[in-house]
Formats: sequence, structure tokens, C-alpha cells
Amino acid sequence: MKKILLIFAFCVASFASELNFNTIESDFAQVVNSKESKVTYTGKFYATSDNNALWIYYSPTPKKIYFSATHVVVVEDELEQAVVSKLENTPNLAQILANAKKITPTLYKAVYDDVEYFINTKNGLPQSIDYQDKLDNKIKITLNNTIKDKSIPANLLTPNVPKGYDIITQ
Repeated sequence: MKKILLIFAFCVASFASELNFNTIESDFAQVVNSKESKVTYTGKFYATSDNNALWIYYSPTPKKIYFSATHVVVVEDELEQAVVSKLENTPNLAQILANAKKITPTLYKAVYDDVEYFINTKNGLPQSIDYQDKLDNKIKITLNNTIKDKSIPANLLTPNVPKGYDIITQ
């Protein structure tokens, strides 16, 4: 779970560097290819330049993942639970991506913990992020309908845990 959260935190912050934004929102498809299987996740995300974000997953399992600078909250409606975790060992993602290097006019590269992340852009907007994690999973996140610098209500990025859900703190 922490690996997935780190990946998403990285993605949320991966629009820094020369890809400056105050806010960004996009539909996404994330494909994780392992040696045994291929899983595709779809959804929508919202992010701000101060590292607040919301990832809404539509499939294969609906869930919402809220990020702040210090915590992540995963709300899983099917399980009627919310998992709250501290981001203690998460890198300063904004700093890492602020140092992402432009390889070509449409390709950036960022490195963290010996993992290389490649960010493809079009018209100054991110289109995809490709990398291979330490478990040899090949991951591609494709972004569509990306909108930059549109106002995002602060309450949208505030965790909303329905009454009666179990809350698990890690």
C-alpha cells in the first residue's frame, strides 16, 4: 500500500519543474505490468502546487486518495473504511521534480531512490509518466483532458470520511 501511495504522491507532484502550475486536474489511466499480470486503474485527479491532491479511482475498485504535505487518507467505500497514514519517509516531491531535467522539448526525467521517471508532455501539459519500480513492475500513467490553473475548491481536497466508516491509523 505504501508503495502505491508513494507512486501516486510522486505523480501528484510530477508536474513541477518547467511545467509550472497552480492547480492541475486530469482524467487518468494507470497500467501496472508485473511478471504475472496487468492491472489498469482509471479515474480523475486534482492537485495543487502545494502538494494537496485527490485521486478518485473509478475502476477496478472505487476509492478516493487524499494527499496533504504530511498525510494520506484512503477512503474505500466498498469496505466502509478510511486508512490514514503519515508520509514520514516520502521525499520532498516538489523539490525532486523541480530538479527534473528536460531531455527533449517534450520529455523530462526525474530520479528518486534509483528509480527513473519519464514525463512526456504536449503543449506544456503532462501526457504520461513511465517508470519501472523496484519490484520490476512497469508502470505507465496516461493523462487525458488535462486542465491547468483552474480553480479547485479547497473542500474538494479535504478528506471526506462518511459517518460510520472504520478509521484505521497507520
